Amino acid sequence: MQNGTSYVGKAVTSLQTMLRTISECREGIPAVIPDGIYGPQTVRCVKAFQRMEGLPVTGTADETTWNAVRRAFAAARIEVEPAAPLQIEMGVNAAMTEGCREPNVLLVQAVLHNLHGMYANLGDCPMSGVFDCDTAVAVRSLQHCCGMQESGILDKPTWRMAAALYGQAMGVEGQSSGK
Repeated sequence: MQNGTSYVGKAVTSLQTMLRTISECREGIPAVIPDGIYGPQTVRCVKAFQRMEGLPVTGTADETTWNAVRRAFAAARIEVEPAAPLQIEMGVNAAMTEGCREPNVLLVQAVLHNLHGMYANLGDCPMSGVFDCDTAVAVRSLQHCCGMQESGILDKPTWRMAAALYGQAMGVEGQSSGK
């Protein structure tokens, strides 16, 4: 879906886009192609939506219908759109080392654990929330496999590599990042 500002002044296209998203997770709402024309297909979708919501079935997107569509669209987006990627904000010289107990350690451990399940030659670590010896060993394993200096320290380049591998393995290439 395009970003919200691309629909400013394009109410019909916005309505059609919202209805199309709703149709992906609600049976009985026909899919409409957002073309900006309030034609028979759009009227059919609006009527189906109104019927499901218990609104007067007019085929017209009055204020009540519009607001109901917006609410349903907000809920449908959660089901239909991919989740935003998780990011660990790391400064230029930031690093996680043994003994580190910050909240992002658990996320790092989860990524390393999942990578181990996908790539047999990568080390595993328990998800303890503490950057312990096992986590450092898993980081060294990742660094070794990726041709990086084997420090066992999760610095920005190591995190970016782990996030990129995870994104590729999960089919969301280009969405993972480590700022």
